[in-house]
Amino acid sequence: MKYNITITNDSTPQAKSLLMMLRTFAMDYDFLQIEKEDENILSEDLKQELDFRYEHFLNHANEYKDWDTIKHKYVKQ
Repeated sequence: MKYNITITNDSTPQAKSLLMMLRTFAMDYDFLQIEKEDENILSEDLKQELDFRYEHFLNHANEYKDWDTIKHKYVKQ
């Protein structure tokens, strides 16, 4: 069985204390692992969706207007 515990704000004194305690336990117990998740990492599903959209754009680039054309249209109004 696997458990996930999320600490959303690690700058509070309580969170720092809890993390220090868990890191100490992790040194003694090999079943406990502390992993810091990078918030900027994309999920596999999102990567696949972005790849799909990019591939679609490459295959249909002539169907899209460039930014300068769109900007010019709205700036004129």
